[in-house]
Amino acid sequence: MKRLSRSTPILLAAVLAYSLTAFLPVNASTAIEHEWHFKVYLDNKAIGHHYFRVTREGKHEKLDTRADFDVTFLKLPFFTYRHENTELWYDQCLKSIASTTDQNGDLFSVQGTTNDRGFHLVTRDSETTLPACISTFAYWDKSFLQNDRLLNSQTGEYLDVDVEELCEKSIRVRNRNVSANHYKLTAEALDIDLWYSGDDQWLALQSTTSKGRVLRYVIE
Repeated sequence: MKRLSRSTPILLAAVLAYSLTAFLPVNASTAIEHEWHFKVYLDNKAIGHHYFRVTREGKHEKLDTRADFDVTFLKLPFFTYRHENTELWYDQCLKSIASTTDQNGDLFSVQGTTNDRGFHLVTRDSETTLPACISTFAYWDKSFLQNDRLLNSQTGEYLDVDVEELCEKSIRVRNRNVSANHYKLTAEALDIDLWYSGDDQWLALQSTTSKGRVLRYVIE
């Protein structure tokens, strides 16, 4: 079976069988700060969804995300992607991460937490200690663009990144045109375009895969 590139961005998406509430329960004492529901397209074909929820837990922010993609060819399964991730944040620093990914049968696991030596990270293939204050590709918080290195929450790779601010652009959001700030993020094989509103709310994402196909996140 053919596979999409390993470098396909990890935002990756869709709970087709049950609702967001079903897989991301919220305690009564937890305050929901923001939610994003994205419909995901490969070129012009819908392939799934990606859901994000940020909640406040005391002084910490907690991110829960789930992605579910299914690509078919002539109605036959061609590529599947399942990704679940929970991150705990404090003062724009990642405090812990627990993610699992099944990318077309290739399994990934990333577990990490801060300790007195830094950020201890364990994947299926390695174990290492990173600086104490690191960030993932935290698209939901625009401040992550200030970092020159980011943790890939699928593979556990700690990547050098470049961020370029482009011209303001009008994009279509929920059936209306809105003005958005446009940024391009590159890291090794990753090539990602991001759009944010004037008050820094995440609006859209687009990425070109190594095969030249376009992955798009359209907010619902």
